[in-house]
Amino acid sequence: MKKAFQVGLTALFVLTATVAGAHSLWFNLDDRHGYVGKPISLELGWGHKFPRDGEIKEGMLKQIVAIDREGKEYPVKQVSKTTFEFVPPAEGVYLISGDIHPGFVSKTAQGYKMGPKNRFEQVVSCFHYDLCTKAFVYAGGPSQTPHQVAGDVLEIIPRADPFDLRKGSDFPIQVLFKGKPLAGATLKATYDGFSDQPHTFAQSAQTDSAGVAKVNLTEKGEWFLSVTHETPYPDKAECDTNKYNATMTFRVE
Repeated sequence: MKKAFQVGLTALFVLTATVAGAHSLWFNLDDRHGYVGKPISLELGWGHKFPRDGEIKEGMLKQIVAIDREGKEYPVKQVSKTTFEFVPPAEGVYLISGDIHPGFVSKTAQGYKMGPKNRFEQVVSCFHYDLCTKAFVYAGGPSQTPHQVAGDVLEIIPRADPFDLRKGSDFPIQVLFKGKPLAGATLKATYDGFSDQPHTFAQSAQTDSAGVAKVNLTEKGEWFLSVTHETPYPDKAECDTNKYNATMTFRVE
């Protein structure tokens, strides 16, 4: 197994996106431990800066669902534009999964425009985006390491109990692409309070041949993971690149 590259507090650095409009989607939770029959509140994050930046545009959000360990889906109620509630029907661990409607961004001589490149003139480049996010909550106790997946094209999978993470420990994460381990992917991590600059992360790690990388949990508080993967778009007349982004949030004690 190849050793994942890890960056600690003594070697923090900035990762800056090179593509305009490279937004991410994520969940902010005040408490991941809920109770049967009582709502758990979630806030939908959107933009370039964790934990709060902008608000997602109307109509972009595709769905938010809760998935139990047997794979059964449950509705998540929208309370406002950015807040949602999930009421656990029984004890156990639930995956909260969210994604947006995929779309196109074309870079033209006049600037960035939403749509495939065959709609515009003087197109420099085009990418097709597909963004998703996840978080885990549990009702009752004790917690368990979740095994459920959302089935997204690009997905982050925890390989340890996300409810029992301690400062100073390593958190193993697996990245899947189309259901298979993705080797050589760059997993980026940061935490609330590290920076107020966009696209800025505390550390980065490369996935090994099994698609696994480890994040060193240097601080307590809310954490954010992000991975991006690009592939050629099949119809070059329509677009150039598929750009997938998956994120996950969790808490370190």
